[in-house]
Amino acid sequence: MANSDKDFIVAIELGSSKICGIAGKKKDGTMHILAYAEEKTAGCVKRGVVYNIEKTYQSVNSIISKLEAVLKTKISRAYVGMGGQSVRSYKCIIKRNLLTQSYITNEAIDAIRQESYEIPFNDYEVLENYPQEFVVDSNVIADPVGVMGTNIEGEFLDVIAKNNLRSNIETVFANAGVAIVEELIAPLQLANNVLTDAEKRSGCALVDLGADTTTLVVYKNNIVRYLVTIPLGCNNINKDLSTLPIDEAETEDLKLKYGDACQEMEISEDAETPYYTTTDGRQIEISTIKNVIEARMGEIIANISNQIVNSDYSGKLLAGLVITGGGSNMKNIVKAFVKNTKIDKVRIANKVNQMVVKTSNAAGITLDSAQTTTIISLLLAGTVPCGGEAFDGAPNMFDQQLKEEERRKRQEEAEAAAKAEEQDATAFDAIKSEIRSAIDKVKKQRDELSRYGRDKKVRQRAKDLSLSILDETIGEKYEKAAKALEGKDKFKQSLKEGAELAEMLKKAVDELTDLVNKVKKENSLLGRFTKAISDIVNEDSNEA
Repeated sequence: MANSDKDFIVAIELGSSKICGIAGKKKDGTMHILAYAEEKTAGCVKRGVVYNIEKTYQSVNSIISKLEAVLKTKISRAYVGMGGQSVRSYKCIIKRNLLTQSYITNEAIDAIRQESYEIPFNDYEVLENYPQEFVVDSNVIADPVGVMGTNIEGEFLDVIAKNNLRSNIETVFANAGVAIVEELIAPLQLANNVLTDAEKRSGCALVDLGADTTTLVVYKNNIVRYLVTIPLGCNNINKDLSTLPIDEAETEDLKLKYGDACQEMEISEDAETPYYTTTDGRQIEISTIKNVIEARMGEIIANISNQIVNSDYSGKLLAGLVITGGGSNMKNIVKAFVKNTKIDKVRIANKVNQMVVKTSNAAGITLDSAQTTTIISLLLAGTVPCGGEAFDGAPNMFDQQLKEEERRKRQEEAEAAAKAEEQDATAFDAIKSEIRSAIDKVKKQRDELSRYGRDKKVRQRAKDLSLSILDETIGEKYEKAAKALEGKDKFKQSLKEGAELAEMLKKAVDELTDLVNKVKKENSLLGRFTKAISDIVNEDSNEA
């Protein structure tokens, strides 16, 4: 590869067991893998979420350096996969009344979709949004544009994740000095490259058996219908084996050697019971090891089966199940899925459905392996070149020192920004508490005025409160605090609550003001005279 060639794509996958990076270039419809590198996570990524930013940065920085050494070119940016325990889907329905019979336009549909995209989720943000179906005047329509109707109802699937999923990733790559071209939802990119069009159309479920998590994606009629991340993975098997007890360093090899998702028991009275001898000399029956592995895998599959039922597409998946990920390599895994899910059609996806070849410099990656389908899928999604300046691969101590100083500066700035953001959120929460107290105060004053309205002092207190309480609580201080949180997805719910409380206070003050005016009128000279005449008239009417 020539030094001047920057026209390559780079993708990074932050997995629970390892972080890996890949570089490739598409030519004549075939993706050519130019370089590959990986690093063990060592606990810095847990269940697909960046847990230790500093250690993750070090791993990403190491991977970038290894790729650059092969490419002989600096990497200026990369595509990054997002996944993990908090990634899941949420269905929402948006209704719109057009008031009169009208042609439904693209603009109307876009507005409804945008509304569904902006639904606030506490501590979550919307990563992607998929239209499901539309109902126009009780008629279900796939594409309502151009149809006449008065009422339209749109059902959408929001793919959501915890706010810190994206922010932690962005901090890591900012520290590494690598721009993020796009944060890709890893399980959906994987589905795009291992499922066939026929499977997506007929209905199928993709199961990615990872280290710490298992992801399920359901398709029907070429539309994403359901996504959930189950917080169970193949590392749970290792943890179970360590309770036998077996040293954790041995558990991975044992799982690979004896793992059987669906044992076929053959009992023979003459056969000796085989044992496994641990590194410290203890003996454990191999049947016990196998039973532990099978039991945990059975639990994972049971959870998957339950989630398929929750998706409302159980019995509708004509193309069955597609399994991928490291756990799909276990012996009899297909048989276990058929047995536990009652779905007869199950296949293992150990490669993507596009043409991919590797060069001699990418020897570290195996193409026909379920463990590499995700990182290759992320690479295939890339379109923007990621190369920077050419270099000879030799480390420059001055450049490294400067880069480290810039990283520390960015980290300090990020920490300061996070602290300021936390202070802004705390200040806004305090103002919301003040508004709640103000609402209670106004209601109590209104009750007092209702009982003791003849007392001039009570009327004056109520009037003074109605004139001052809004400025004191939702005046300039409130506006300034709300503005500090605007445009930040993770504070959408808090801002919504604040706006609702402000409206409640305004309504309470309006009611108090109306009551002040009413009571004042009733207790004026004219009011008392009018009431006296009314009482006399009523008394005479009763006597008559």
